[in-house]
Amino acid sequence: MPVRHVLVVDDSKSARLMLRKMLQGFGLTVDTVDSAEEALDYLRTQRPDAIFMDHTMPGLDGLTAVRQLKSEPVTAMIPITMYSSKDEPSYQGEAQQAGALGVLVKPATPGALGAALEKMNAVFDTVAARIAGSPSHPAPLQAPAAEGVSSEEIGKIALEKAELVVYDAIESQVLPLLNDVIAKLRREMESGQEEICGRVAAQIFEARSAQWQPPSLSSDDSHAIVEATVRAQLPPLLEERLKLFQQEGQAEIERQAKEVASQVCQYQLDELSDRLGRQLNSRLAETTQHAGEIAREAALQTARETALQVIAETASNTNAANQIATEQAFRQLWVVAKKDIQRRIDLAAGWAAVIGIAAAVLTYVLR
Repeated sequence: MPVRHVLVVDDSKSARLMLRKMLQGFGLTVDTVDSAEEALDYLRTQRPDAIFMDHTMPGLDGLTAVRQLKSEPVTAMIPITMYSSKDEPSYQGEAQQAGALGVLVKPATPGALGAALEKMNAVFDTVAARIAGSPSHPAPLQAPAAEGVSSEEIGKIALEKAELVVYDAIESQVLPLLNDVIAKLRREMESGQEEICGRVAAQIFEARSAQWQPPSLSSDDSHAIVEATVRAQLPPLLEERLKLFQQEGQAEIERQAKEVASQVCQYQLDELSDRLGRQLNSRLAETTQHAGEIAREAALQTARETALQVIAETASNTNAANQIATEQAFRQLWVVAKKDIQRRIDLAAGWAAVIGIAAAVLTYVLR
């Protein structure tokens, strides 16, 4: 059997109206009170199926009221949900320790309210089944049946109906207008407060600026203050500037040292390459000269050998015909000797050229 009758305890009339309207949308009967004390008085004669309890109220607060209700046997089984704007995990744990099922955070949404009602329905069904299975348990209090309806009761019912009509009208028409007016007033007050605060601050600043005068100090006091200030602030500044100068000087020295080292290395490299080039050129000239001398000596040696051979052949052959043949053989040998001398000279020149090219390439690479 689901929850059908709900009590809403909240000191805010608008919060009571909003929650009651939402609960009525679920088809529930809703009673409202504006304090925990009034809720306790209500529960002496009425037994709602569930209770929504606000936390912050004048007098008795919500958690204290829940603990008191859970300590009474006749009200301990009523499911209670806290209806508050607090949603911290610590507060939810505190509410559950006090005996509440949970916390319905303001402003309530249909989904959150439906979930809270489902928990209340489960607890209410469990309690109803336990009561049905325990005959010794006292039956829930019911309102006494009226044998007749008095004029006071009719007036009370009419007043309740009129109040419901007024609440519905307020909720549907007046509350939106009031919310708009309140929002507008709030914006105007905030803007006005900013302007007023700025103006007041400017006036206070001007007044204090006009009233303020520098302290009158004698010349000795001024000198003492200046000297103390200089002594207090000058050493740190000097130390900082000295550190900065040392860092900059060290960096500049390193840069200049690198430049000088690179220049010295370049100068030494140029000098070494020039020296090596001169040595290679002198070696090339010596080699060329030596090759020329060797070629001349070889040519002379060949010529001598050829002449001796010709002379020997001429001495052995005394007749005229042999002399002519000897001359022809001498000419042929001379041509062969000239070709051999020229070949050796070309070979020496080639080697000299190769050595010169190698020296030029080495000089270029070293530079």
